[in-house]
This record gives sequence, C-alpha cells and structure tokens, in this order.
Amino acid sequence: MYFFNKFLILFSFVFSSIDVAAHGDEGRIEFWKKYYNPTIEVIQEKTPSIKIKLHKIGSFYQLESIIKNFDLTPEEDMRNNNSTRGYVKLFINGDFVTRIYHKRFFMKKMPIGNNEIKAILSSNMDHDLTYKNKLVEDTIYYQFPEYNFAEARAKSYDLFVKCEFSSEGQTRLKELNNQGMTLQESSHYLQCVHDSRSNTLDSFKKQMKKYQLAHYNITQDALLKRIDLWKSYEDNQISLNDARNKNKFIEDSIDVQMNEFIAKIKDNGH
Repeated sequence: MYFFNKFLILFSFVFSSIDVAAHGDEGRIEFWKKYYNPTIEVIQEKTPSIKIKLHKIGSFYQLESIIKNFDLTPEEDMRNNNSTRGYVKLFINGDFVTRIYHKRFFMKKMPIGNNEIKAILSSNMDHDLTYKNKLVEDTIYYQFPEYNFAEARAKSYDLFVKCEFSSEGQTRLKELNNQGMTLQESSHYLQCVHDSRSNTLDSFKKQMKKYQLAHYNITQDALLKRIDLWKSYEDNQISLNDARNKNKFIEDSIDVQMNEFIAKIKDNGH
C-alpha cells in the first residue's frame, strides 16, 4: 500500500506539473514544442554555426553545409549529449527529411514551387542546438523549376531546335540523308525531342488547360512509341518500309485520339 500511495503521489505530481506548464493555448503549444523538440544551449566559448548552399549538378542538387565549431559524429549516435558534436537535421517546407552526417548531401528530388530548406544543428541525442535561446540553423529558399510556365515553353523550344541544329544533330542529319532518311526516322532525334519537352514542361502539367494537357500527353506517348519503333529498325528487327508504315499509323493516331477526347468532353457537357 505504501508503494501504491507513493506512486499515486508521484503520478499526480507529474501531471499537475504538466498542467501548470501547459496552462492556456500558448502555454500548451510551447510545452509540446519543447517536449517533442528538446534543445541544448551552447555553452562553449566558440559558438557553433551552419550555413547552407544549394548547388545544381546535372538533374540533381547538392546541399553543402558549411559548419564551424561543431563536429559531425555518426559513430556517436544516441551518445554524448552536448553542443559540440552531432548531426544536421534537414527540413524542406517544414517537413523533416533526413539526418545529414556529411558536409555535402545529394538531393535527387525537389518539390515543385518555392521551397524553404532549413538545416538545424542537433546533438547526438536529438537535442537542437540553441544559442541565446535561438536555434543554431540556416534557411534558404529555392524556386523549382527556376522558371515559370511561359519561360518553360520557350526553353523547351530552344532545346527542341538544338536537337536538329546542334553539331551532333547536323552530323546525324547528314548520315540519315546519305541513307535516304530524315531526322524524324531516328530514335536519337525523337528521344531528344521527347526529353526537350518532358525535362521542361512536365513540372507544369497542373497549369496546362485540359485540351493542352491532353494533346501534350498524347503527343509525348506517341513519341515514346515512335522511339521504340525506330530502335527496332536500327536493331535490324524490322524493315524500313514496315517502320515507315507503323510510324505513319502512330502519327495519324494523334489526331484520332484528340478528336475522341474532344467528343468525350462535349458529350459530358464540359
């Protein structure tokens, strides 16, 4: 009975303390913030700091963390809770992404829109570092894609033109002409055309009008089919005559599918 009463006293003390700490809406919010996001105050003379930079490398991004007076120590995970070592917490648009234990971190994907990228220094015991009650962190903003829809269409057209008029495109054109063929009969050229669109316009599908989006999807799908078709010819799997006949059928099907889409929209009263 003694131990039971002692437990009740301790239990009531803990929850009465929580109730006091969390009194009022602002108090409750502040309490749970501290409960779920514990912090550790910097006490050493040399204050830790972090600055982040985003570098674009091909189609990927590399986040560089410039850290001073703080060591990244993955080998001490969940040990040694102090403000001199630990890791970097990465947040994008307020959502936790990952822990970072290296000064350079590759990011394969970037959300569409204006993104807030935040990096916070954290101890090995998941306590965020604070100095004078402020988080030791850095925040940058990055717009992805770097251009708007109108600029994307212009960029797509520029890339499309380069498919033919680049030095590589002109070399391929001469080779095809010598065989009595056109650029439209090259899987390399068609792939270039497809990619010039997808790499710039796919991110803006939500901004396309329904007819525009339908035509875009149908033509892109047709390009993929034509790419596979001409690869078959280039691999000597079908004859040139068969390839041309099938290519014409795919191209003609674009208008057929668009007319079917328009008719369906009209039937639905939209």
